[in-house]
Amino acid sequence: MSAFSNTSSATYEAPSTRPAGLRSLFSAVMREIRIRRALREVSTLDDAILKDIGLGPGHGGIEGAIRHGRDW
Repeated sequence: MSAFSNTSSATYEAPSTRPAGLRSLFSAVMREIRIRRALREVSTLDDAILKDIGLGPGHGGIEGAIRHGRDW
């Protein structure tokens, strides 16, 4: 019998919550980066263009539309 024989029935399993938690955190950070990039792009548009596409001051305004969609 060698020193490397596998006689143990126990197996190592990594906690399943850690990878999912990291994935969720990474996903949230990437979403926030996309939102902020979109906010910068939209902030360069003038008021007439924003009005044409249905965005402007009011309930939630531009940031609300970018974060939640126009129909929230």
